[in-house]
Amino acid sequence: MSLQPRGLTAPEVAERIKRGESNDFKARVGRSYFEIVRDNVFNVFNIVLFSLLLVVLVFRDYATVFFAGFSVVTNSFLGMFQEISAKRKLDQLAALAAHEVRVWRDGQLITVPIRKVVKDDVLPIEPGDRLVVDGVVLSSDALEMDESQLTGESDAVLKDKDDKVFSGSFCIAGSGLMQATQVGRDSTINRLSSTAKAYRMVLTPTQQRLSYIVQISVVIMVVVTPMLFIAGTLQAQPLINLETFRNAVVFVASIVPQGLMLSAILALTIGAVSISRFQTLVQRVNAVESMANVTTLCFDKTGTLTKNKLRVHHVQPLANLSGAEIDKRLRLYTANLSHLNRTAAAVAHHLNGDVPLLPELVKTREIPFTSARKWGAIEFASETLIMGAPERVLRLRDAGALEQATQLATQGMRVLALARTTHPMTDGRLSEDREPLALVVLSDEIREDIQTTLEDFRKEGVALKVISGDNLETVKEIAREAGMTIRKAFTGDQLDAMTDSELEAAVTEGDLFARIEPDTKKKLIAALKRQGEYVAMVGDGVNDVPALKEAHMAIAMNDGAQISKDVADIVLLNNAMTTLPRAFHEGRIITQTIFGTSRIFLVKNFYSMIFFIFAGFMGLPFPINPIQISWLTFGVINLPAGFMALRVLKPIYMKEFRRDVLDYVVTVGSIGAVAMAAVYAFTYLSNSKDLLEARSTMLVFLTLYGLIVMWHTHGIDLFEPRTIVQRPRLFIYGVVSCALTIIAPYVFPDIIAFKPLTSWEWGVVLLVFILALIAIRWAMQTRAVTNRLWKLFEP
Repeated sequence: MSLQPRGLTAPEVAERIKRGESNDFKARVGRSYFEIVRDNVFNVFNIVLFSLLLVVLVFRDYATVFFAGFSVVTNSFLGMFQEISAKRKLDQLAALAAHEVRVWRDGQLITVPIRKVVKDDVLPIEPGDRLVVDGVVLSSDALEMDESQLTGESDAVLKDKDDKVFSGSFCIAGSGLMQATQVGRDSTINRLSSTAKAYRMVLTPTQQRLSYIVQISVVIMVVVTPMLFIAGTLQAQPLINLETFRNAVVFVASIVPQGLMLSAILALTIGAVSISRFQTLVQRVNAVESMANVTTLCFDKTGTLTKNKLRVHHVQPLANLSGAEIDKRLRLYTANLSHLNRTAAAVAHHLNGDVPLLPELVKTREIPFTSARKWGAIEFASETLIMGAPERVLRLRDAGALEQATQLATQGMRVLALARTTHPMTDGRLSEDREPLALVVLSDEIREDIQTTLEDFRKEGVALKVISGDNLETVKEIAREAGMTIRKAFTGDQLDAMTDSELEAAVTEGDLFARIEPDTKKKLIAALKRQGEYVAMVGDGVNDVPALKEAHMAIAMNDGAQISKDVADIVLLNNAMTTLPRAFHEGRIITQTIFGTSRIFLVKNFYSMIFFIFAGFMGLPFPINPIQISWLTFGVINLPAGFMALRVLKPIYMKEFRRDVLDYVVTVGSIGAVAMAAVYAFTYLSNSKDLLEARSTMLVFLTLYGLIVMWHTHGIDLFEPRTIVQRPRLFIYGVVSCALTIIAPYVFPDIIAFKPLTSWEWGVVLLVFILALIAIRWAMQTRAVTNRLWKLFEP
């Protein structure tokens, strides 16, 4: 690479773009606008309901069509437009974060967007780079590529001149030049993406549960809806009967939690857009929920606790060489490196400032530094120079030098050892005759805001663990300065010598792990996951990739290696962890919104389904009409859910979906269904089977019951008056919304098909309502029913 490549000229680039030989191609990685419209409008629920409403329209029952169809149309179209808007914002953010690449053109190394790369472009390759096009190697300097994402093979592949390299692979060591041969849709990574048809929604745990519930509801809808027509026929009604179709509309609209999955996806998407305000790019929208679940955060010290701005503090000789002789060898070493990582760049800057170093000798071979080896070597004709971790580069008999390195590390310094040998390297192993030359002592500044950031994590209940490849004493001192309390610390060698059970214990007890290799990082993350921890990993280098892939949530720094950003769920655009606590908090707010809306939707669907079945078993007419169910749903279910999505109303904190959502839904839904069946049967049979009066009574009871569900979801319990005092606005809002929902039928009885209740009917409603409240209080405190229910599903 001594000759500077010229690359393509501007006319040559223009000609290739004209021929369509550019990289301006984007595999579809998200839902298209057509798919968003299709899934929001033409789903099974809407098709069934609108088919029924079409028949009702033929009977000219316009009121039923309007009231029953209004909320469905509103939910579908508002959801569709919100998702389209969120998609556009996320696409814009992703475009801003799209990385650029360097290419040689007209003899200059310039930076262009990846879509501007054309066939025959000459691109440099350095550690951490992800190749964006296929090509052939023009020159190689110890170039090693990771092709695991393409082939599944984890071993690095050494690339020499004229070897092929593929888009989607990563440079993990060495450097080189490549010429692009396959671009755009013809490149390996784009062919794979197109073949896969790209979009695949990976559901979060909460979304999976909601999906199962919706699927079960749809099955019940498909099975039971035809039974309504059969029942009408058995009652001597014609098959095409307006009342039967009305009943079918109510049943379908009541038991299928339409919009529930949509509200969950929207909450996550809106959360991703909201979190972007904190300089945090969400690359996988479901990571919003992951943030809410994180219990342990693992991170390196470099770039997180420190600013990652290394400078050489001093060089300490270990041999009978002058400072000038040592500097000369450091120059030889750094000038001949195929790639300057941050540490090597700091040494080079110390030696010669910003002036590029020109090699005095030409190397015969390079063994690039890797996190696994923790040393690198440059071979010359007369000697080999080695630099890396003191405990790897120095020999055991160099006890004095090792002790000096340890003492410097206790002061928070990063220490490297420089050594030489006259023998060539064999099989990549260090020879025993190596001679120590010097200790290179570097320092890094602690981030000013890191103590506040770590304290914010602790307030969020997130356990912190430092996993670093650096010296134990160095990391421990820096962690102490950053405000961390280290209970126990372990080195990679100690962990490797442990049994599985000992490793599990060490992961729990330890707060700091030093001299950790990439595979060991991955093992630590896996051990934490086995213990039930929800693990997030912050990384920025090639060596962090195995751990990032293993973690539940991968977080990358924006100025980190491209490979780390490609596997990350979120990218910290400002390269600082200071934004993470706020992002975690935001994620938990979004998850609480999903839990709260799930409670309100699912309770209504659960008691409606059981109540309708009870009424059918008792041989009673259908208990409510479409206009009534639409009105009360709007007043005590849709409005509160909408206000929660807008964060006007904030639900009470719910930790677990099963215990705090499903237990409540099953308990309150079951009690509500029994109470409703009792009220309906009593009022219908005691009023000479006056269906209008019985349905009107049910409208009032359902409204009151919906009010209680809304209050419970927001932390108000009538048996605990202090909860009312703590949340007076929520209490008043509930009273007003309930009153308006009940008053409207009194004002517009003909439109809502309502008959005012008599005093004794009000008495029945209030008596059963109070008994239901007592039953809910007892059932939720003891959880006797739900605990027995879940035992049925235990292995």
